[in-house]
Amino acid sequence: MPKDAGSHEQGLIGQSLGDSAGVRSYYDGWTESYERDVTSWGYNAPAAAVELIASRVKPEAQILDAGCGTGLVGRALRSRGYHDVVGVDLSPESLDRAAETYSYRALAEVDFNNLPTNLAESSFSALLSIGVLTYVSDVDALLREFCRVVEPSGTIVVSERTDLFAQRNTAAIFDDLQAEGLWRIVEVTEPRPYLPGHPEYAGIDVHFGVFERE
Repeated sequence: MPKDAGSHEQGLIGQSLGDSAGVRSYYDGWTESYERDVTSWGYNAPAAAVELIASRVKPEAQILDAGCGTGLVGRALRSRGYHDVVGVDLSPESLDRAAETYSYRALAEVDFNNLPTNLAESSFSALLSIGVLTYVSDVDALLREFCRVVEPSGTIVVSERTDLFAQRNTAAIFDDLQAEGLWRIVEVTEPRPYLPGHPEYAGIDVHFGVFERE
């Protein structure tokens, strides 16, 4: 991936909301160097997300990695003893890479801009969606879909960049879903580092939200 990859990604954001074909093509073309690149920029959101569920989700739980990419979250889950993990993503090339991690029971292509998905209702005990909300046109609809596929009392963890979190007023969406009885807000973290080693992301951090399905 070229050195200006981060710049290209930032340009894609805002232009690509709802453009699943563009996002698919973008990530299909990044798979070869994706993990090397984001690691060099200090990206640790997958491990941080798994740490947030470690005290809440049993090792035998059925977990959905919603937007699994090349498998960084899957590997982090496996390192903590989770072995019943399903990964879904928009990018076929990324799914092929994820399969090579041997961290997933199953993998499938899913477009989160085309809802509802064909995932069964209440079929997972926990769901993690890390770095995904950036690329969806309707955050509210996607979070409702997450609530649909997670069983009552299950755990949902999502992340969103601080700039988009503010622009979209995502905190209000979280509150609305709680008011409707779809989930209980367990925690919305203070901003944490996102890509601290990438100069074009200076001042952009990430929030994690942890929720219990009602």
